[in-house]
Amino acid sequence: MDSSVQLSTEKLYITDNSKVPLDLAVLAGSMTVLLGDDESIASDLALIIAGLKPPVSGRIQFGDDNLSIYSHSARGRIVYVSCDFSCPDGMTVSGHLSLAAAAAGYSRKETRNILSQLYGWCSLENCVNKEVNELSPDNRYLVAFAAACLPVPDVFVLQGPFSEKLHPLLEDLCQGGCAVIASLPEIQYIPQSADRIAVCDSNDVRKIVRLQELSDACSILMRLHVRFFPALPRAVMESLPGAKDIVAIPGGYEFYHAGLSTAVTNLVNLARANSRQIAGLEVRPPSNSELVEFYATDDEPGEADLFWAEDLDI
Repeated sequence: MDSSVQLSTEKLYITDNSKVPLDLAVLAGSMTVLLGDDESIASDLALIIAGLKPPVSGRIQFGDDNLSIYSHSARGRIVYVSCDFSCPDGMTVSGHLSLAAAAAGYSRKETRNILSQLYGWCSLENCVNKEVNELSPDNRYLVAFAAACLPVPDVFVLQGPFSEKLHPLLEDLCQGGCAVIASLPEIQYIPQSADRIAVCDSNDVRKIVRLQELSDACSILMRLHVRFFPALPRAVMESLPGAKDIVAIPGGYEFYHAGLSTAVTNLVNLARANSRQIAGLEVRPPSNSELVEFYATDDEPGEADLFWAEDLDI
């Protein structure tokens, strides 16, 4: 990974209730996820990083030269893609992207060439002459993303959720040296190539973790819902090895278990031993509030730094 800094914050207070400043650095070639629902600061932090909303206090600097993101030199090097994107009625995909290309400074000849490549890369070949507002939400987001690529920015700030169709494109951007920052409401939307996940609460970034660390936390916190036919007595369910915090639900039980494969094996054996069938099994990942609570006993909120020794070749 390129060790150059694309974006960093200095003593950044996100809300009036932020307890400590957020100091972080985003490296070139990295993908950072701001994880938080509508009640968290994740979406506001994305707007702040993109320069579209002022923080309560503090600085956001661009590149190794420590330029303010509001400076003329940094203009156009950070783009923001909204999940609420729309166009004027009647605007086609080709029309919108042609205007975006002209605004980015491409000549007519260059526009034809670059849009042809962009249609293929974003899988928009079948949408070229369709009206943007009539596309599916996933394809409409791809159009907004394609337009954001035309200025060739260094930092992409994305407001999610967005389709998995975008995941390999984001990987391509990172491999090309861009930095990607995505605000996502729930863990199921996180791309597998994400380098860091910032778990956000209502006032601060609670913790920044690697994807594997988040996966480990989810394994601890996930809940399983199982339904039996005929119904299984609670006393029998409580004999399931490793099951914790068992709660009765219609037709079955909800519980914690540290190992998914082990839990499924034990459930199958339990059903067979008691002449039952498993009528339904669902794995529910932890909510954002459960993750925040899980990390609450860890580092103080705001103590977040995206530098890792191996990233910087130390």
